[in-house]
Amino acid sequence: MKRSRFVAVALLLVVSVLGHGQSPATIRRTLIVIPFENTSTAPGLEWIGESFPEILGQRLASPSLYVLGREDRIRAYDQLGIPVDLHLSRATTYRISEQLGVDFVVLGHYTFDGRTFTANAQLLDMQKLHLSPPVSAAGPLVELIDIQIALAWDLLRILRPDMSVTRDAFRAAAPQIRLDAFENYVRGTIATDAAEKIRRFREALRTTPNYP
Repeated sequence: MKRSRFVAVALLLVVSVLGHGQSPATIRRTLIVIPFENTSTAPGLEWIGESFPEILGQRLASPSLYVLGREDRIRAYDQLGIPVDLHLSRATTYRISEQLGVDFVVLGHYTFDGRTFTANAQLLDMQKLHLSPPVSAAGPLVELIDIQIALAWDLLRILRPDMSVTRDAFRAAAPQIRLDAFENYVRGTIATDAAEKIRRFREALRTTPNYP
């Protein structure tokens, strides 16, 4: 009798643990940020497209949302035979996202008219095949990182409508990065020449020794 009671209790514990492990609250979703398209005619802004995955990825990542990095994206490009520097169509973006098996995709574009830098972003829900209305942020080019953080906050509100963090608190929590150091880091990341990579990374660290 005691043995059967012990077995019953043990089974209940196992079921409870398994049920907890499959709870929707513990499911971790995945997201990838595609480099933004440069729609500006101003020279020297191509590197900014690759900067969006850096800032948006950092600010969107959480214990419940895993953001895939550049290496994952490059691997998918290779598997599909897509050049890294290709401006992706919506169809190609969908193929890459499908290849990676992500739940969400962030895509967008940016422009600069000589005075104001403007960026637009949308969130693609791969499960529902739904593209969110665009969100936008603008300001002087020197405020690029703040503009990207503002976009990240707007995207988080789409992902988590019940989010209680204010825009100001969200911005204050972001690491402080000098724009010139950030530019050198991004340019170093996308450089194909090893010497150029090293030069760019060293310059980023020279201007910002505690670069995160």
